[in-house]
Amino acid sequence: MRTTLGLFGLGLAVAALLGLSQVVACTGDTDNGAGGAAGATTPAGTGGTAGATTTPPAGGTACAKSKTLSLAKPGITTFDSYDGSADLSSWSFYMGGDTSSGILWGTFGYGDRESGGPETFDMTTGHSAPYALRVADTMAKQWGGGMGLWISDCLNATAFTGGISFWVRGNAPLGTAKLSAFMSETTPTVASVTGHKTGTCPGNDTTCVNPKFEFPVTDTWVLIQAPWTGFAKGNAATAEANITPDGHNLWQIQFDIGLVFAPPPGGGDKDPWVPVPAAYELVVDDLAFY
Repeated sequence: MRTTLGLFGLGLAVAALLGLSQVVACTGDTDNGAGGAAGATTPAGTGGTAGATTTPPAGGTACAKSKTLSLAKPGITTFDSYDGSADLSSWSFYMGGDTSSGILWGTFGYGDRESGGPETFDMTTGHSAPYALRVADTMAKQWGGGMGLWISDCLNATAFTGGISFWVRGNAPLGTAKLSAFMSETTPTVASVTGHKTGTCPGNDTTCVNPKFEFPVTDTWVLIQAPWTGFAKGNAATAEANITPDGHNLWQIQFDIGLVFAPPPGGGDKDPWVPVPAAYELVVDDLAFY
């Protein structure tokens, strides 16, 4: 029986995201026969502040502002500045804990609950320190969920020729999850929803496809290095997937975790496939460029 990652419901999360003036972009998944946009939620868990509580960036041009990162400071976050005093939907932190960078990152989560959110979006025990970011559901039924980090500025991280690294643990129905690199080139030129960030892709939320890296998820902490060269190419609404990430024009990263989709009971391979309800958990920590 063939299985596939269900992202059909991701578009439903956009409305919740825009309610927070959050940033979103296209997350179509052509190789899985599914497309849609992923957004944020009103989180089920508690949040915190790292000396900067700010409303997430609203709509606008994805790379209207751009900052070039140096080799000296590759860290993104350990989440250890979290103090539990603010909702995660409005929590933000300076990149690498460095206030002089002027670059704020913030968290968002989404899922297939009626609210557009996951059952749980919170902080939990980290890999080697107090905190890590978690999204979880005891029984997702439609497509799954995910979480991500918005960035206040479009980044030029090409100085980091490796890619993005992070620690992860959890439980995935497919045994894997995906990291998406949101780029200006794979973000539509025209916002499909009011408040949506706009980029340079002359398509829509289905034909503009962000580069994705698939990684294993187990119940023990594992260090993942996602090399730029290991990402499945993104699509800028052309005949071929041709956008290879290298750290330029990066304005958001996102972790997606999906359900297994299978033929309906008694149906055939040509019938619409249905999700297999399942629990999931994804916990990430110690994000950095390398």
